[in-house]
Amino acid sequence: MSLLDSGPEVVTVYPEVETDDGYGGTVPGPGAPVIVRARVTPAGEGETHPEDGYLAGSRYRLYARTLPAGPWSRVEWAGQVWVLAGEPQRFGGGRRLAYQTAVIQKRG
Repeated sequence: MSLLDSGPEVVTVYPEVETDDGYGGTVPGPGAPVIVRARVTPAGEGETHPEDGYLAGSRYRLYARTLPAGPWSRVEWAGQVWVLAGEPQRFGGGRRLAYQTAVIQKRG
């Protein structure tokens, strides 16, 4: 059994799906929740955004076997709501080694 298959944290991911915007088009919206076992580690605290000039909030990195998330996905972890900071990354060459990682930050 891999460390990724028995992650100590339970994360709820709401994947992005296309929803009707009421004007005949579509917009990204939350899909059905998916429960994921993951490892969560700090990804940097107190980083500054040069374009904004203020400190960023808490950021964490999720490691999971599969992470059904995209840039518009919502994540619930530790009783709080988080958003993805960019696209999830996929690693590994085979089924046993493959994993995905994403950086989440506090929803503002």
